[in-house]
Amino acid sequence: MTATTATASAQTRLRGILRLDAFACAGFGLLLAAGAPLADRFLGLDPAWAVPFGVYLLGCAVALGLVAGYPDLVRGQVIGVVANNVLAAAAMAALPFTGLVELTLAGYALMLGGAALVAVFAIAEEAGLKRLEA
Repeated sequence: MTATTATASAQTRLRGILRLDAFACAGFGLLLAAGAPLADRFLGLDPAWAVPFGVYLLGCAVALGLVAGYPDLVRGQVIGVVANNVLAAAAMAALPFTGLVELTLAGYALMLGGAALVAVFAIAEEAGLKRLEA
């Protein structure tokens, strides 16, 4: 395998991870923004939290789609994605324990599971960036 083939393969894999991250953000964002009353009832996440969080996630989905769609992935943009994911994972993991929201058991599970998923995306995207630079 030549260096060009390896780079193309690394870009393809990283693009796939970025797109998967975008789809996850879009799905969760739609759930929270459009389904705020359901999020309140089943998760205990008040619409005052659910709607802005959902809109933020929809914005993330658009940004991730744009980053993944560039002809050549831009290192700084991918670093920004990783940094955003690290901060989002930390916030999602901490929020249930701050007393700012009164989550149901399902809400705790969704927030902590979401934090874990976002952390996995951050790790995979960082690894993909390292493969790209190798």
